[in-house]
Formats: sequence, C-alpha cells, structure tokens
Amino acid sequence: MSDPWQRPPIATSPLSVVLPAFNAAADLEAILTAWVKELDRLSRPYEILLVDDASTDETAVRAEALVGQMPALRVLRHAVRRGLGAALRTGIEAASHPLLFYTICDRQYRPEDLKVLLAAIDRVDLVTGCRAGRPTPGWAHALGTTYRLFVRVLFGLQLEPSRCWLGASGWLRRRVARWIFGVRVDDPECAFRLFRRSILQRFPIQTDGDFAQVEILAKANFVGCLIDQVPVAHQPRPDGRPLAPDGLSDRPGRDAYRLFRAATFNPPEAQPAVPAVKA
Repeated sequence: MSDPWQRPPIATSPLSVVLPAFNAAADLEAILTAWVKELDRLSRPYEILLVDDASTDETAVRAEALVGQMPALRVLRHAVRRGLGAALRTGIEAASHPLLFYTICDRQYRPEDLKVLLAAIDRVDLVTGCRAGRPTPGWAHALGTTYRLFVRVLFGLQLEPSRCWLGASGWLRRRVARWIFGVRVDDPECAFRLFRRSILQRFPIQTDGDFAQVEILAKANFVGCLIDQVPVAHQPRPDGRPLAPDGLSDRPGRDAYRLFRAATFNPPEAQPAVPAVKA
C-alpha cells in the first residue's frame, strides 16, 4: 500500500517566482539582479513575475527597461493600488511552472534562502518561512513555557516552542490566526513561501490586503495540504511594517471578519487580463 502522505518529487522542477512590488524603484535593479543570479544557480527553467501594484514612483519605467535585459522577467501592472492579495492573484494566474514561490520585491528576505524551502518541498505541499533571529523577551519565553505546560497537563499534547519572535503585536496576530483560522505555524505573515502550484488551483484568494498571507495557510490546511515551516533570515523594513507601507494593508480585522463569514473554496476564477510590459 502506498504512503498516503507521500508526494511526487518536485524540488528540481521549473519555478515561477512572483514578486509583488510597490514603489520599489530605488532598489529594483539590484533586487532583480540578485534573484536572477540565485535562480541561474538552480540550473532549471524559471520565470520572474513582477507585479507592480500601481506604484507612484519610477518602478514601472525601470521595470520596463529591465525586461529587455532579463529574458525571464515579465512585468504585470495594476492600474490602481489593490494590495498584496490581489497582486498574488495576478501573479498566480500568470504563472506557468509546477513550483511557485513568492516574496515581496524589497530587501526583507535573501534570495539564497530559497534553497532552504526547496530542500523541504518534496515531502509537503507548501513551505513557509519563519523570520528567525530576533531574541525572545524573558516574559514571552516564560508565558510560552507556561502555556505549553498547561496544554500538556490538561490535554496531553506536546507543543513545540515558537521558532521566532515577532513582537507583542505579531504574537497577538499569530494567536488570532491560530485560534480562529486554525493556522498552526509560528509566522503566518512571513512573505517567503514555496508551493506546489497545483494546490493554488483548489481555492481562491479572496482577501486583497496583507491578510491574504493568513488566508492562504488557513485554506491550504482546510483542504488537507501538508505545510512545513523553515527559519529564514529577515531584515525588517526601516518603517517597521512587515509588508507594504500603504493604508490598504491596515485592515486585517475587517478582512478576517469577511473571510470568517464567507470563506469560499471554489476553484479560482480567471482574473481579468493585466497589462504586461513587452521587451
């Protein structure tokens, strides 16, 4: 009898890389060059899908110039600012390879850490990063130890310590994601993820803003996908925000409420065509 948890090997398959971008002009060429360099090392077909979410700086102009220099680069543009979830829908719809990876088009994450996710993908459907490196305060460590002991005594469950510390607000958001949506990873807002692209055809991304990060994990878990998490390096944004620095991201409560009331699991509908930059 075959192992019901076994997945076909996929770690060496062609790869689609989705990079949502907003006002990324200052570092755009350096970031894309770093990704091209790292992806070339993998010795496989790949594509880079830069989703420009209606940037107000020169992101579009500089991206257009780079299309001619980077054969694997495709640039998709939103006419109006729509948010991370909408940018991911656009990128996923345009992707063509069996593996799909996404991260934000800035300097928060290192391209070389993609290898860590690839090393884990064969045994699961989705690998998400966990932003490691920040020391956990004493009070949080003590609270976590007490909680794990309580669960072990009361329910007989052995919980693993959290692998990362994301600040008090991040800890609270993680608890909400776990208690309400059943997301049992240490860092549900880490924008450094690798998928078997086929699983993203099993459910739609309804959320337009940053809460799409939690939605994807919750729905993948609900439909029976196996999820793993691995520590990755992280450099916080200078403004302290985890993702995009605009007001569209500041609505997780509203997005969570809408998703909780009317989550859908129908196959994603085709998205309206998004203009692409041509070389």
